[in-house]
Amino acid sequence: MSSENNYSFISDKIHSVKNLFSSLNSEPDHYIFSVLCVKSIFFKDPSLNFNEDNFEMFVDGRCDGGADFILNDPDPNENSDLIIGQSKYYQTISQEVVKNAMLKMANFYNDMLEGHFETVNEKTAEIFQKCNAERSDDSKVKFIFCTSAQKNRINKEKIEKKFKEQLKSSDNVEILFYFGNDLKEEIIESESVSFSVETGKIKIDEKNNYLMYGDESAVIVNVSAYSIKELYAGHNINLLAQNLRYYVKNKKIDRNIRDTIKNNPNSFWYRNNGITVICDNFKIDGTEVHLTNFSMINGGQTTYLISKNENIDEHNDFFLTCKIIKASGESEEQKQNFALDIAQSANTQKPIKPDDLKANSPEQKIFYAVMKNLGIFYKLKRGTKVEKRYKEKYLNTDLSAVKKFCLSAIYQMPCSSRSKPSLMNEEKYYRPIFNNNPYQVAMIVKELLYVNFYFEKKFKIDCGDDADKKQFKNNSKTLCVAFCALASRYYQKNISDSDMQKFFDATQPSEEKLSDLYKVTKNLGDLKSLFPENLFDDKDKLDELLNKIFSLIIDCGTDKYEISKENDPSLNATNFLKKDKNYYGILKSYWNRELKEKIISIFDDFYKIS
Repeated sequence: MSSENNYSFISDKIHSVKNLFSSLNSEPDHYIFSVLCVKSIFFKDPSLNFNEDNFEMFVDGRCDGGADFILNDPDPNENSDLIIGQSKYYQTISQEVVKNAMLKMANFYNDMLEGHFETVNEKTAEIFQKCNAERSDDSKVKFIFCTSAQKNRINKEKIEKKFKEQLKSSDNVEILFYFGNDLKEEIIESESVSFSVETGKIKIDEKNNYLMYGDESAVIVNVSAYSIKELYAGHNINLLAQNLRYYVKNKKIDRNIRDTIKNNPNSFWYRNNGITVICDNFKIDGTEVHLTNFSMINGGQTTYLISKNENIDEHNDFFLTCKIIKASGESEEQKQNFALDIAQSANTQKPIKPDDLKANSPEQKIFYAVMKNLGIFYKLKRGTKVEKRYKEKYLNTDLSAVKKFCLSAIYQMPCSSRSKPSLMNEEKYYRPIFNNNPYQVAMIVKELLYVNFYFEKKFKIDCGDDADKKQFKNNSKTLCVAFCALASRYYQKNISDSDMQKFFDATQPSEEKLSDLYKVTKNLGDLKSLFPENLFDDKDKLDELLNKIFSLIIDCGTDKYEISKENDPSLNATNFLKKDKNYYGILKSYWNRELKEKIISIFDDFYKIS
């Protein structure tokens, strides 16, 4: 398709986005182009629920430092990567324009890391700090450049080299370019998600050339790459409906696959692990295999790259191995568990993340049912569409978010929940949450969803000209969630005065002290909820309580942070709030002289009016 047609296609989609969101009616097209880019690239999964609440990420405006949007990757399996992007709604674009835009983003990132927040407007500085605070130790910084113009002769490698030279720290940095045709593909793909493939067929190399296994329950064939390309063209990412994840870019793997297809396609059979299909039934008829109710469960990367490769057509074809397996089991649940087990074992080409492996485990299915009974949509896996009645952010969640809530609020490790959420994958943390009493935990999670929502969307605190307090507040979400839970648990006598000593001791952490604290925090006893049962009946009163609790811990925390900063001038709020011992230090310093008394007073007043 020509560059003009791509631009026209994108222009039509811009107007569609404007019609979809009334708040965009007064915004210029270049601003809406940024919205379209983010929605299409990062919110393909409909369960991620892209709506007007997300619009704070768009910082395009005066003194934005060269960043048009700033967010954390909404995919729960992407470690809350920090995304900084710039978009250009142009018909044509030059090498110089792209290079200057990228270098401007590099300077912006350098300034933010050095604390030069005065170089940008207040909103941009605040959004950057909030998103940077959400990063984990394993997360990346992704710089995204989007344009409606075609790439033509632009040399991305040269720009990327200049960009990395400009950055003062290029560790864990990834750079992604989306030109007109790239964006068109992203938009089309984002609009085509559904969740099953009922029937389809693939072509094999020779008539009846297959290796049957067992009682005709599985077969291995050599499948035509072109027939896979045709299948994907007809069904798009729905072809990967039962895969553990959809296609995720990986430069090294992608480059190797493309090079083999282009330069030595006949060796693809030897070099690639092939694909695995699971189905209710298959039938081999000459050179065709007919599939019923099927999905790729391994080889998603291969399938996607074959589908997008211009070197493959009916005259330029090659073959790769394909394993086809009938789902085993009498009930639908047994078939799903069988598919999950095969998918977990088969996916070896690319690391599988722990949340992927838990998607259909028995305890997660139970937790899903309990959460739904409480009025919360719990997304078991990516690709699940959130029903409209659950669209409010505090009415839907996923495993990744729940694990962070529990690490922060139940185990009282707010800093680890942000910087090292993988701790929740350890059995000592995971099992008490999901296997011991899911009903109790689900109720607490429901409440924490609103606590989190209140901090993100409603919480205001007067910081005046106090730069330290502003930075502390922007980095304190997990701290506030943890302290809110602690305050409620203390007020309800789930945590005692003697238990609090374990928090104070943990300011000098050792294996023994942290073990003692773990025993205290994991014991929820007969705690039914953090707040009265009529939690959502009067949100104004609940908001008032949360405001007081959050303000209390932020005031004390800022004091402690400023004292620590006197001893270490290089310290910033982000780093201070990456260590749980600093949270325990705030509690130790202010518990008896301020926190304890005010917690009791705040909750006394709240329960009287509830």
